[in-house]
Formats: sequence, structure tokens, C-alpha cells
Amino acid sequence: MKLQNFDLIEQYLALKSIKGISDNSINSLVRKTGSLDGVFNMDSETLSNAGFSSSQIGSIKNYSVEKTFLKNELEKIRKYKIRMILREDDLYPALLKEINSPPAYLYTYGDISVLENPSIAVVGARKCSKSAKEFAFELSVELAEIGFNVVSGFAAGIDINAHLGAISKGHTTAVFGNGLLKVYPGYNKKYMKDILKNGCIISEFPLEEEPLAINFPKRNRIISGLSLGVIVVEASEKSGSLITARYAVENNREVFAVPAWPKNHNSATNKLLKNGAKLTENYMDVVEEFTRFLNFPKMVDNKDDDYNINFDSGEEKEIYNILKTEPLSIDEICMHSGKNAPTVITTLSGMELKGMVQYDMDGKYSVRRI
Repeated sequence: MKLQNFDLIEQYLALKSIKGISDNSINSLVRKTGSLDGVFNMDSETLSNAGFSSSQIGSIKNYSVEKTFLKNELEKIRKYKIRMILREDDLYPALLKEINSPPAYLYTYGDISVLENPSIAVVGARKCSKSAKEFAFELSVELAEIGFNVVSGFAAGIDINAHLGAISKGHTTAVFGNGLLKVYPGYNKKYMKDILKNGCIISEFPLEEEPLAINFPKRNRIISGLSLGVIVVEASEKSGSLITARYAVENNREVFAVPAWPKNHNSATNKLLKNGAKLTENYMDVVEEFTRFLNFPKMVDNKDDDYNINFDSGEEKEIYNILKTEPLSIDEICMHSGKNAPTVITTLSGMELKGMVQYDMDGKYSVRRI
């Protein structure tokens, strides 16, 4: 293989494989020259002006096209039909280019056309409450149904429920913190087929890269970078979701947070709210910030979605509408409705038998979609 016939994808992979060469260096070179094409034949002055060190320039000048990494990576790309999106491609997401350190390229698999839709991130804790999982699922259903590409990190808990909710009505993008050929966590592998049918998975890491701890903050910058805003459903004080929210702030993205009970282990969303995040109780809290990006909005107003539910009394309808906002205990339902406990308990019992509401392990009632 001769250097002058070096494919552009091969040039990106080869350059990034040289020790010390970062995305920022590659992006700087592309900005100055217009393209990375021909980088291995560029003069030393051009490379130096783009920020490459003398040792890096030496490595570029002496690069062997037979490097094992490059050969193996190209073989896997062809074998598994992986699509590469380069920094200078038209398909490269415009919002992602705006962040402080955009990846030089992305490995992609699935329907990458979803990246052209307005994107919103839904993230949160791996170890989260049942009600938080349900909220993330329903929120993502509604956001996807009106045209958002729902972005998340494929992790357990909030992330995977966001993906599953989105693909039930629309599209999703899963951002990996490892190579595309290393599905992590393994127990989410069963969802891959449906995600790929209704969206895509992307990563900046080599195809066989393991899920190293240092990779996930890098992944989180891509999640926020792709998105108009980041919605944090539940998060602990040390949650990676807070890193995603921080990246969102740094890159002038909107941050949304779902309020939490103060004694909940995952109540760090309240801290986000104190710092200016928008309180989020339903999908409309998000949509009203971005209506200009939605060319085909189908409003899924939960206040009007009970047309197919037969209520036997006014009490049932009132309690159902109260519970659509959030799961509540009997005492909380009494407080919101102004009704006494015996009336609420009797009404809930009938609604539970009809499958309209469910009693959760945390002692609260929540609605069930019929």
C-alpha cells in the first residue's frame, strides 16, 4: 500500500494511533488545511503550525502502512460493515463539532440517519428506583414520538430504559464507552437488535477497546455534545450523569433535572436544580424549550391521553390524573386530592383490580398505561 493511495479513513486511524496525537491536534490540522487528506505527505512546517511536536512529526514521516493496529482495525471495519464518520464529513453531527474536544471520528453501526434529527439526552443512575426507570421510559417514548432522537449511554438503569422507551415510538442513539465489538454491559446485548433497527450505536474507541473506567467521561462528553439538552432523571453525588450535565453546561446546552425526595440516595438532581437546571416533570417541560427544532411535532399531551380509559367515578379519574404526574403514597394522594383515606384506599383498590394503577415496592402507587 503506497502512501499516496492511503484512504482518508486509513489516514485518520493511522494518525490517531501515533502516541500523543490527540483529537484536538487532528481537528486543528483540519481547520488549517481543510482536510486531513495527504497528511503523511505534508511538510514539517504545516504539521508544526497545526501543533504537532517534532517527535510526532518524525513518527508521521516514518509511519509504516503495515502497522498491525491499522491492518486489524480496517479488517474488522470491513468484516462487520462498520461505518466511519470523519470530522470533515457532512454526516458528522454539527452540534458535536461545537464542543471543546470533538472526536476526530466516530465508529457507527445501524441507522445513522437518526443523527440528523434533533437529539436530546436522557441519562441517570445505574442503580435507580423502579419509578425512575418508568419515568425515563415514558419520557423517552413521548420525546421520540414527537421527533427527538433520544441519546443515552446504554448503561443499566435509566440509560437502557431511555433507549427502550425511545425505540417503541421513534429513534435512539447509544453511545458506547468501549469499542462497538465489546458490548457492555453484557446483559444489555439482548436489546441490540431493536436499537440497531430503530437507531444506531456509536463510539470513538477502537472496535475491540474494553470498557475502561477512563473511557466513560469521554463518552459522556459525546452524549451531551450530540444533544440540544441533557435530562438527568436520577443521580447520586458521584454519578457519571453529573459529568454529562457538567459537559452540557460547558458547551451551552440545556440541563433538565427531575426532582427527587431529599433522602433518596439518588437525590443529586436537586443540586442541579439549585444550580439552574430546569425542573422536569413531563416531556412538555422539555419540548417548550425546543419547539423551533421540531418540524413535525405530534403533541402527546398526557393531560388528554385518557380517552381510552373507562372511569367508573370522578374519584377514579381525579386520582388517575394525580398519579400521572408522579408516584405517590396514600397520604400524598389524600393531600393532593383533598379526600379522606378510606375514600382513597377504596378507589385505589378498584383501580388496581382493573389494572389502572399499581402498588410499587417503595410504598407508592403509580399509573399503568392501558
